[in-house]
Amino acid sequence: MRPMGGFSFLEMNAMHVSMRIFVLAATLIATSVGPAFAQDVVVDNDAGPPGFTTVGTWTQSVSSGWNGGTYVFVGGGNPSLTATWHPTLPAAGNYEVLAAFLASANRTPRAPHTVAFAGGTAEAEISQVGTGIREVSLGVYPFAEGTAGQVTLTGGGDPGAHIADAMIFRPAPAGPPIIGDISQDPGYAFTGQAVTLRCRITPCMGAAITSATVDVAVWGETTRTLVLYDDGAHNDGAANDGTYAAQLDPLAADAQVSFVLRATDDAARNALPRAGGFHVQAHPTAEWRCIWVTSWGVGFLDEAQAQDLVDTCRAANINTLLLEVRKVGDAYYNSALEPRGTNITGGPGFDPLARVIALAHDTSGGKRRLQVHAWFVSHRVRNGETLAPGHVLSRHPEYAMLRADGTEDPQTSYLDPGHPGAVDHNTSVILDCLANYDIDGINLDYIRYPGGTEYGYNPTSLARFNALNGRTGDPATTDTAWSDWRRECVTLEVRKGYVKAWQMKPRVVFSTCGISTGAGTTLENWTSSSTYRSVFQDWIGWLRAGIIDYSMPMNYKAETETVAFRACANMSFAADDGRGTIIGISPYRHVSIGGTIDQLLWVRHNGGGMNLFAWRSEVTGNTEGATRAQFYDALRTQVYPSWLDPPQPAWKYAPTVGILEGTVTMGGEPVDHASVEVVGLPGSATVTDGSGWFGILNVPPGNHTLRATPPGGSETTIASATMVDPGSVVTVNMNLGAAAVGHWAKY
Repeated sequence: MRPMGGFSFLEMNAMHVSMRIFVLAATLIATSVGPAFAQDVVVDNDAGPPGFTTVGTWTQSVSSGWNGGTYVFVGGGNPSLTATWHPTLPAAGNYEVLAAFLASANRTPRAPHTVAFAGGTAEAEISQVGTGIREVSLGVYPFAEGTAGQVTLTGGGDPGAHIADAMIFRPAPAGPPIIGDISQDPGYAFTGQAVTLRCRITPCMGAAITSATVDVAVWGETTRTLVLYDDGAHNDGAANDGTYAAQLDPLAADAQVSFVLRATDDAARNALPRAGGFHVQAHPTAEWRCIWVTSWGVGFLDEAQAQDLVDTCRAANINTLLLEVRKVGDAYYNSALEPRGTNITGGPGFDPLARVIALAHDTSGGKRRLQVHAWFVSHRVRNGETLAPGHVLSRHPEYAMLRADGTEDPQTSYLDPGHPGAVDHNTSVILDCLANYDIDGINLDYIRYPGGTEYGYNPTSLARFNALNGRTGDPATTDTAWSDWRRECVTLEVRKGYVKAWQMKPRVVFSTCGISTGAGTTLENWTSSSTYRSVFQDWIGWLRAGIIDYSMPMNYKAETETVAFRACANMSFAADDGRGTIIGISPYRHVSIGGTIDQLLWVRHNGGGMNLFAWRSEVTGNTEGATRAQFYDALRTQVYPSWLDPPQPAWKYAPTVGILEGTVTMGGEPVDHASVEVVGLPGSATVTDGSGWFGILNVPPGNHTLRATPPGGSETTIASATMVDPGSVVTVNMNLGAAAVGHWAKY
């Protein structure tokens, strides 16, 4: 984007002397026009601070730059990486700003710059593609004398190298007005809300604004032209402060609005028009307003904590609590399978989960009912603690995950999903809690491998893999088939938990915590992401297969990571057709409450659910001195001003299909990785897990035939099944007859 309407004052070189004298940092070069001194001011990256500063890691070039020196560069897609030029200007006046750099074919076609000048800021995008040294205009702007102005390049443009070399500030005659700092209020428009469009319009020095308008087009309607006011009476701030505004009447749901801002000065110079747009979203009638509550510290460990938790969240119109009822193979409820959490402070008879459920579900006196979801940490079962006698690894050390060298992490222990016993234990833990407590949902965390492909070398998992693939020995950590195996082990565990939970309580909500991704990850390259390839968690595949109700990507990004935050969320939204997305947001990563508020509002405007991580860490990263009370007050007034119940998922409350599940055995032993399908039902094919279990979703009502085939075998078993009611789970067990089965199936 070129604010000078496509031409550069560089092209008017008769106004400038032909010889440039280079000095590092702020260089003064004589010219024949402009304010006092009439000299170019050059800020070059080679000088470093204070004239040139960067944030993040920028790579030093090996090629020569604009002045024969060097330059620095970054790739695209990361706006948190910035390079800033800080000139020292000898006099106030109008200056053309020119970016000087070495163009090349591998450069970005859209390098986003922000110019901060006397009166505001403006965005300017230029292409750095080409050949040779270029000086490209960012426009003419009024600057004050001294060091107040600056130009910032971010790494957030299109793919390609973003070059930071020199910036030239050239005295110039007055140019057209500059339109910048464009905003709308509210930032995310919903039905029934009037929307104010604002901008700053800055004339060059010696000029005045005579006309300011905005053309507004609503899809399907006639374009309207509204006056932009700077009179202090149109939601524009103070009169004559340079901020202009126009108010749009409330718009209907799904309205697509585009607008063009225009301005003219008293010399009939027209500003470069600035375009924008927004979508009007319908107000939700139900939405997920969740918060994770850990059991590591103060949360729900005694009566007072439980009461404070429920009271605070109810007052803030949060409608769902996710309680960490299993953090390291322990239980924050009365469990028949795992030892009691050691830090429960409510006394030996206190049941943390039961107490929160009682308080949250209490609707006496008009109180609102909060949902309670049980949050289980699936695979991490030790974090430095001494194992209790009843701990799963005390009873079954053979379930432990090992590294490629055969050792276990000395500090942190994990269950290996490649061991059938580990999967069945985790499933039993979930079902035990579900059977004995009135929980509304199940949330699985650490449902993956630890970071790094060296994990997963449990002997039983290795034996299963080798037997099924005709191999011996240990596969390499990066072996493709071995990676696929580990990923499939996690997916089969998720599938089993989902089906078994549905079978017990069909309407219980089943969600998983997904490792978030960066700005460059899309559905198209998902299988190249570290989430997919290193921790073997295919949560995009789970959404598409319908083996979870909601994905909860842990999208813990700071305010400055907007591109990455939205990219991860949008990827989940795009994959959740038929299921849903609840975005995990991290207030502790934000330096202001406003950063959290903006992310929450953006997620709502895009139709997602919201989940905060975590209770009692809401302002730990806040640099403004905000308190937790202020955080919850802002949440209530700015995001959740009135109560809404959580959604009732249509696929749970009005299902049209059902589920077939069961086991495949051979000679009384479970068959590992038997192929099972519903004959004639596309997409139904699956495999059994290490216990011989299978689950097939999306089975329509009617009579069906199942076919099971052992791995590498020709013997096939046929069974009949009838799906009478949508939403039901029908069990069909199949026996392939007597045959040898590997020892791994017995675990």
